[in-house]
Amino acid sequence: MRKLISYIAISMDGKIADANGGVTWLESLPNPEGTDYGYADFIQTIDSTIMGNTTYRQVLGFGTPFPYADKKNYVLTRDHSLKDDEYASYISSNHADKIKELKEQKGKDIWIIGGGEANSLCLQAGLLDEMLLFIMPYAMGKGIPLFADLIHEQQLKLMGSKVYGSGVTELRYKMRRE
Repeated sequence: MRKLISYIAISMDGKIADANGGVTWLESLPNPEGTDYGYADFIQTIDSTIMGNTTYRQVLGFGTPFPYADKKNYVLTRDHSLKDDEYASYISSNHADKIKELKEQKGKDIWIIGGGEANSLCLQAGLLDEMLLFIMPYAMGKGIPLFADLIHEQQLKLMGSKVYGSGVTELRYKMRRE
């Protein structure tokens, strides 16, 4: 079975985006080593992405070529009127069931890109297998949390950590299934 993996950066106070959904704050952080934080290696391990509709719209609005055009992309939405487009297929109902079906298909791993509601859905439904969490040396204040309101608590097992010269801390977690 394919794994569903979150590879995501957060501020020190647990935000994935500013209050307006922006992520330009990530570009403002010093990166003297010029590291990609393992992104190039990670992206080779996946062949599909899952993201919420707000995240998808944000990526489309970056003004650059769609970065995941070589992947199969799925967008979670509640809007049943949205039709598949050149980059993504929409999942507008039975989100958890559809993600489970994707995990059961043959292929590489799947990247849950975000946002907070999509992350929460996958965590609470027991679909999330691993998290690569990059804590950025930045305090956001108001913003969008890594997880929207969780219904229940979830324990994770730390599999490894790394601190970069930029002050970024990488934490690698596996979900506990007990």
